[in-house]
Amino acid sequence: MTASPNPHRRTSVRVLTLALAALCAAPALAATPVDASKISPEVTLKLIDLLVAKGVMTRQQADDMIAEATASAAARPAPALAAQPAYQTQPGAVVVPYIPEVVRQQIKDELRAEVTQQAKSEGWAAPNALPEWTQRINVYGDVRARAEDVLNDGENYTDFPNFGALNAGSGYDVNDPLNNPLPTVNTTKNRGRMRLRARLGVHAQIADWVEADLRLATGSDRSPVSTNQTLGAGGNLSKYSLWLDRAYIRLKPSDWLTADIGRAPNPFWTSELLFDNDLSFDGVAIKTEFDTGGDFKPFVNLGAFPIFNTDFDFGSTQRLDKASSRDKWLYGAQLGANWTFSDDVNLKLGLGYFLFDKINGERSTPCVAPTSKDVCDTDLSRPQFQQFGNTMFAIRDIVPASGAPDGPQLQYFGYASEFGVANLHAALEIASFDPVKVVVEADVVKNLKYDANRIRALGPLNNFKPLRDPNDRTFIFDGGDMGYYINLLVGQPKIAKAWDWNASIGYKRLESDAVPDAFTDSDFHLGGTNSRGFILGGALGLARNTWLGLRWLSANEVSGAPYSVDVVQIDLNTEF
Repeated sequence: MTASPNPHRRTSVRVLTLALAALCAAPALAATPVDASKISPEVTLKLIDLLVAKGVMTRQQADDMIAEATASAAARPAPALAAQPAYQTQPGAVVVPYIPEVVRQQIKDELRAEVTQQAKSEGWAAPNALPEWTQRINVYGDVRARAEDVLNDGENYTDFPNFGALNAGSGYDVNDPLNNPLPTVNTTKNRGRMRLRARLGVHAQIADWVEADLRLATGSDRSPVSTNQTLGAGGNLSKYSLWLDRAYIRLKPSDWLTADIGRAPNPFWTSELLFDNDLSFDGVAIKTEFDTGGDFKPFVNLGAFPIFNTDFDFGSTQRLDKASSRDKWLYGAQLGANWTFSDDVNLKLGLGYFLFDKINGERSTPCVAPTSKDVCDTDLSRPQFQQFGNTMFAIRDIVPASGAPDGPQLQYFGYASEFGVANLHAALEIASFDPVKVVVEADVVKNLKYDANRIRALGPLNNFKPLRDPNDRTFIFDGGDMGYYINLLVGQPKIAKAWDWNASIGYKRLESDAVPDAFTDSDFHLGGTNSRGFILGGALGLARNTWLGLRWLSANEVSGAPYSVDVVQIDLNTEF
């Protein structure tokens, strides 16, 4: 079998052909006539031998070329003798034919075009060019340095239970509060801290309709609503953890349909009244946007997300069989539209419903005084993460152990309300003062599964009306199911270059059980619900994708004991 020719051989043979053609044509084109017979056949043969030695052609190909040239020369009639030139060369001088500039340029152009075409077709690695797969990979990220002051009001109530800490431990001994002090939220002492957020992502275009995305982020803990790392928190300049913040596959079989599978960004158009901006969603999301060819573009977003999945081997030491699972899910649906009234005015609307399945707590069946190693049948109904504000109740129905009525009685706490949240979100953008824009945003939420009577029957532990008479210890539940947010922004919504700017003012009110406190804004009122107040902010571009931001968040409680806190944040942001 004849070996395949060298991939560059065709180009080299083309070079030889062009060169020989130029040599043969040169006497006719030269300014000074040169006898073509002066071109020695030995030179041509040596050139062919050199090409064979370099591997450009095989010996057989060379012999065939020589034989063909010999037969062609024999068939041609003998040329007439040319007149002797008017000049004489010195004995031993070498005659070099002159090749005009136009011929040399033609050779270079044809050679360049042929090499370029062959490089593209055969995938040669060009100088200073990256491999093809790197053109489908995009690296992105951002870094934010923050200085933050937390300023508590001196008149704040001091005994707010820290239910998150209680539920994260082995249970609170309600039978011995003196020796087992109740952990409380800090509402009186001010704090100042520096914080860092760093995120690094890789986006890959696998195929025309398949993408993959992976992002790592900082974070002081496993909180789903914050990627902030408090500097100095570990002590002695110790290093910090990186978390898997996103990892998903995106399928886009058409221009109007997208599906995200894995841990992906928020697929819904919402404000921080419902979902914190740092929140990622585990599960499956489907997004559609229809181009009707006009100024009205509707969209539909759907999703199913596991909030909590029961440990495979979860059980109790009180019985041989394992406990039943209690998986928690979020199901969301949103219908909306982008409506462009003119070149300068755009309105975006979104109406959604979000069902948080089995997120509420449930009272257990009678459970004999459990130890720290035991479980009761509704222990999994307690929240695995929470912030502050939702109404809580004790979920264990504890029966004192026989013969030990004063023994430990470890208790957990769950959400007293169920959650099915309706959401109406709107934003009006006016660009009549280009480059300055005016954006008015409004958001409203209502918990359609809120039932005040059910909550009272469970025995709520917080969110009561303030006591007017110190001698009257009657606690009256005073929770709520509504929330709204309105904000005005002037300037450039997205800071992209030096001297871009914006300023904003907003007001937020979020009643105790309007939304689950675990997923809402983590900065306003230090996170959670049962809060109301103003947000002032501004940003100034310092360079390309680099800006300085300032925010003041002033919040009070909606119901219950007094709790007022101001948060001031100065941010230096950059992204790439």
